Amino acid sequence: MRHGVKVKKWGANSAHRHAMLRSLSTSILLKGLEADPQERVVRTTLLKAKMARSLVDRLITYAKKGDLSARRQAARFVMDPKVLKGLFEVIGPRYANRAGGYTRVLKLGNNRAGDAAEMALVGLVEDQV
Repeated sequence: MRHGVKVKKWGANSAHRHAMLRSLSTSILLKGLEADPQERVVRTTLLKAKMARSLVDRLITYAKKGDLSARRQAARFVMDPKVLKGLFEVIGPRYANRAGGYTRVLKLGNNRAGDAAEMALVGLVEDQV
């Protein structure tokens, strides 16, 4: 039974899981900096997309805050300094008037051929402000 267990384990230890989430979150933010809206999504498994969604939303909330403490907290998680700079200079101001829900997960109808894992597209929500 899973009583009180709040972390989905993926069959990986915590260091591997943390590294995968850091990498996926950095990729989502890097794609969010792209100019073409069609290129702003990352294709991954549904479970990884759902787990990364909350982390990316937290990073964008840090970027909206914009102070030094928030930048240091985001720097602990974002792996690329260029993405960190873009997060605070481009993505944060883009969502300044939005209360939350910065990411979107779209389920793809087909499963992956190798292990039949459900696939999804995860990307940033586009605001028409």
